Order: sequence, then structure tokens, then C-alpha cells
Amino acid sequence: MSDDTPQISDSARFERHVRLLADVGMSPELTVRQLLVAGFPVEWIRERFPQVSDLAFEVPVEPLLRRRRNAKPTPSAPTPSAPARPERAGQGALPVLPVGALAERVVRKTASASSRSTPPAAASVPTRSHAPVTKPEPASTTLSEGISFQYVPLIQCSFPHADPGALTQFTRRNGWLELTLSTARPDAGLPYGVPARLLTIYCASEAKRTHSPEIYLGESVHEFLRRLDVPITRGERGSLRVYANQLMRLVHCAISIDENIRDASGRTGLHIRQALFVEEARLWWDEATAIGQGSSLVLSPVLYDSILERSAPLSTKALKQLRKSPMDLDVYAWLVHRLFHLSRPSTVTWAQLSGQFGHGYREIRKFRRFFADSVKRVQEVYPEARLKLSDAGVILLPSPQHIPRDALIES
Repeated sequence: MSDDTPQISDSARFERHVRLLADVGMSPELTVRQLLVAGFPVEWIRERFPQVSDLAFEVPVEPLLRRRRNAKPTPSAPTPSAPARPERAGQGALPVLPVGALAERVVRKTASASSRSTPPAAASVPTRSHAPVTKPEPASTTLSEGISFQYVPLIQCSFPHADPGALTQFTRRNGWLELTLSTARPDAGLPYGVPARLLTIYCASEAKRTHSPEIYLGESVHEFLRRLDVPITRGERGSLRVYANQLMRLVHCAISIDENIRDASGRTGLHIRQALFVEEARLWWDEATAIGQGSSLVLSPVLYDSILERSAPLSTKALKQLRKSPMDLDVYAWLVHRLFHLSRPSTVTWAQLSGQFGHGYREIRKFRRFFADSVKRVQEVYPEARLKLSDAGVILLPSPQHIPRDALIES
């Protein structure tokens, strides 16, 4: 009987993955690739999804593992010799993933996937134990102190400002980009407000700092909150309980990004990226409402690689001064990102800004007033930002970079 226990456990884990991916609306092709990346046997997946093309099952595990082991940290900007890529319609270069990219996202679990001859027992991951993990050492590439990062699509289309209540799906549009957040746990709810933003900034910053999808929590989150002057309080309404609740919402969250694309010949299309935010989490509760020592989560492979490629640097000091308002955090991150690349004046209409930032504002005039107040606070921490508010919208002007490129130090 003891020999059957691992088989039952892995079969149940497989079924849970299938149900979770179905609940968040992931397509069969992407579900197949997520299951392959998670390390489940190909024969199990083929039996469950016989209608999916064989192309989705082409996962060159060993060559990819070797490439991953020998890969150098992803550079913060493409080199001049980088190959040309298709473009977003009207928005410049788009890092479009090849057809098999999701299947090629390698995590430790894939090490044994290609050599399984029996389903079950081999699916467990020997490198992970149920004991608390220790805080990882930084990778060879480090970020200078005072710099944090946010995932660019979450700057272009952000989380809800306030509690969305019983909603299980939330969609925002920003011109050529549409972002949808969904949850597989309606009882958990969607992430929102300042905590959701600071937690995703923390995850993106740690991924860039350590070059690992495994994000250490425990004391590190506390340290991060202290750097931002977020009071560490306990109790029913304390910050530890609030952030633990938002972390659970984030763990059960899936993200879908649809972007219009255009290639060099002018042909247009749609690039869709879907991923669970967190592939795996191990949370220890040293107290009833606090995240305990040794807690960690693992970003999904698609999201982790995208964070390395598409994250914007932000000033931790500025986040500290703006961390009381989700609107202030959104406007700050947006200005830093837009002005970083801006080479000529650009006007963004109030209707466009309301669609991007105006969570809950039914009238544009009310949104305009709140946005203008937020801009004043943002310019106190980012005085180099050059912009004008007009009846038509916000006129962005070329400005000095808030985070200079040479502030990113690689050792």
C-alpha cells in the first residue's frame, strides 16, 4: 500500500492543476504547456487533451536545461545586435514570444519529466522539502540600493484601486493593451489597493535581484515594508493581516495580456500571454495573521521570464513617500515608464487616462480633479517630470530620466 501513496498524490496534484487552469479560462494549448512545464508526464496530458496539436508537446527539456544553467542574467536593455522583432501597433518593439515559448519555460520540475516511465511517484520534486526554506543569497547581478521594479503591463493597466467585492474577473484597457485579472478562488477575491501594488513590486524586484523565480517571503517582506515606512502592526486590522490577505489573493490570481502587434511588413495581429501569477507557494504561519519565517512562492515560468524582460525601474524612496495612495503609485510608475523612453511631446487624452486609471470615477471631470491632485504629489518626488495639464489631456514632454541607466549596477 505504501507504494501506491505517491501515485495517488501525484494524480491528485495533476487533477488540481487541470481544474485550476480551466477555472481561470486558460486555453487547452496553453494548459498543455503549463502542465508540461510543471513536470507532468506527457502521456497523462495527451490522454486528457487529445485534441491539442502535437506542436504544443514539443519540449526539448535537456537542451533547455543546459541553456538555462549556462545563461547569463538577462540584460536590462536589448543590445544593438539584437534581432528585429514585430512591433506593437503604433508603440515600437514588442518582445513577442515564439509559438513554443510557454512550453520552453524551464523550471526545476522539468528535470525528470522526459525520463519518466511510470506516472506517479516520479512526479514529486525531490529538491523541495516541507521544511522552511532559508533566505537565498543574491545572484551575481545585483541592483543598486534604492531601486525597485514593477512589471510593465501592471503599470500600463493596474490592479483595482478598491476592493472589487465578489468580482472574479477584472479587465482594464490601455490603447493597444488589454489586461485581465481573474481568480480561481472566488472566496479569496482579487488583489487590490496599495498592498497589491507593493507586493507585486516586491516580487518583480526580487526576481530581478536574485534572477530566480522563487521569491523569499518571511522576514524579507517585513524588511521591504519597513523600507517603505509601512507600520508593522498585528491584530484584526493590522498590516500583517492585510498583506497576508492580499498575498493569498495574489497567489490565486491569473493574468491574461492581449497586445496588438505589427511586423515589419505592416501585417497586424494579436499577441496573447496567459499565466498564473504564482505557480507554487509555501506559507508558514508563525502567528495567526503573519507570514512566517521560511515562507516562499514561485512565480510561474511565463511571468518570471516576462518580468526579467519587461520591468521598469522605480525609486524606492519615491514609493515610500507615495505608498498611501494606489492612484499616486500608479501615476508615478506610469510617468517614470513613459518619460524614460519619450523623445518628443505626446498628448494622452482624459478619456484615455480615465480608462487606464479611473477605477470607479463615473465622470471624467471628477477623475481629472483627482488625477491632477495626484500629479502634484508625484512631482514632489519626481520634479524632473515635465508635463502640462490641458483641456484635451496631459501633454508629456521629454524629461530627464528619473532612474538613470547607469544606476543599474552589474557586478
